[in-house]
Amino acid sequence: MWNWLIKIKNWISGFFQKKEIGAVKSAAISERTPEVEISRAPGINCPECTTRLVVSIQHLISLEPVVCPSCGLELQIDAQKSQGALESLRKLQSGLNQAAKVRQESQL
Repeated sequence: MWNWLIKIKNWISGFFQKKEIGAVKSAAISERTPEVEISRAPGINCPECTTRLVVSIQHLISLEPVVCPSCGLELQIDAQKSQGALESLRKLQSGLNQAAKVRQESQL
């Protein structure tokens, strides 16, 4: 039952590239697969220090880097490699917005 959540988390984790602040080179996160845990809070654990990083769909779509507040590690989405996934996330966000609007209108 929770298998699909694990797949989504791994899929989202694959969007990021690892880059330390101030560093010139960045490397893919593929060196280590993060430990999977089920949580209602959207996000991932920092691959360096395991601090929980809250990452929303909107944050992913905006292509803004995610910076770990504990160790300063900066994670960036590889927009070129993630084009299809980002488009899927845009569609998902649009559907969630429409569902929220319908829910709100039905309560009036």
